[in-house]
Amino acid sequence: MSCSASISRAVFASSAVCLALLGCAGSLDHPERFANLGQGPDAGPVNPPSDGGCDPVVDIFPLSCSSSSCHSAQSQQGNLDLESPGLPNRLVGKTAHGGPGLLIDPQNPAQSVLLLKVTSNPPFQFQMPLGAPPLSPDEMACLQAWVQAAVTP
Repeated sequence: MSCSASISRAVFASSAVCLALLGCAGSLDHPERFANLGQGPDAGPVNPPSDGGCDPVVDIFPLSCSSSSCHSAQSQQGNLDLESPGLPNRLVGKTAHGGPGLLIDPQNPAQSVLLLKVTSNPPFQFQMPLGAPPLSPDEMACLQAWVQAAVTP
């Protein structure tokens, strides 16, 4: 029995050493990626934006508008790119393609074609997003706040 116990201890000790060596992460190739770990938790801004933090460029456009066949940087249906950097500034005061109005109207933001196209009675025929469910009330409020912020100095 003592031989069996010695073997068991040796196997256990060998396993522990192997696990310790395998579990060792070694050195970091990019320690700067972890520089924020020594800082306190980030709970966001002290005064969060009134729109609840919604950003249509991140939350709405990629899923509903800038798919590969619609308003992406490559396809630009209606001459509208909702994917490339520079939003909303690229849209403020820009004439809509296919009808009257401005994509984001700095004088009358509520009449911005970007907002009107997602309503149930849009200009230029079709409600956006085409072939998809309409935007939810929260998404509409997000888009309205974003357009208003784009024209507010």
